[in-house]
Amino acid sequence: MEQLLSPQNLILLIGGAALVGTILTVAVFLLQKSFSRNLKSGKPRPQKIRVEDEAAFTLATIKSVVTQLKTDQKSLQDKLAVAERNAEENARKFELIAREIEDGLIVFDAQGFISFSNPLLRKMLAVDTWSRRRYTEIFQNTPAASELIGTCFAGGTEVRKKHVEFEVPNKGKKLIEATVLPTRDRSGAMESVTCIFREVKQTTPKT
Repeated sequence: MEQLLSPQNLILLIGGAALVGTILTVAVFLLQKSFSRNLKSGKPRPQKIRVEDEAAFTLATIKSVVTQLKTDQKSLQDKLAVAERNAEENARKFELIAREIEDGLIVFDAQGFISFSNPLLRKMLAVDTWSRRRYTEIFQNTPAASELIGTCFAGGTEVRKKHVEFEVPNKGKKLIEATVLPTRDRSGAMESVTCIFREVKQTTPKT
């Protein structure tokens, strides 16, 4: 018993106990650290978007935009085609009506160039309305008529049933009742000027 309690043995026992305690402490620390790491690794992590996924998404978006643009373009083309057909139909109706009226009719566009005339006007005034000319050229022999049309273009002034003496080529002078009317678009800008001419039958005074 005394041999067991000798100073040398006591030192060995204390040292061994201390070593065991140290080992246990380190072991507990390592276990706690490992457990904490496992808990953190168990949390859901946000998935990273792969480059392939981003490329596919971009391509799908571009395809969708292109498809929408093509659809819009086709819709606009269809509307334009309908508008053109309506305009052509209205022009044909206007021409048919203009041919049947008993007055000479001539229309000038916004730049003053002739855009339409009926056969009666060409017969009445014997003017060349087939070429693209301005009103100043067509009525160069009748300054009064050019002035009425020019005033209408400049300020939108209407003239109704005004007597104007026209110089008709190869036929001398004719007294014409002239009506000059402006046409404006939705914005208020001058769109055209329409002239309606009616020949005044002059009576010879009885003697």
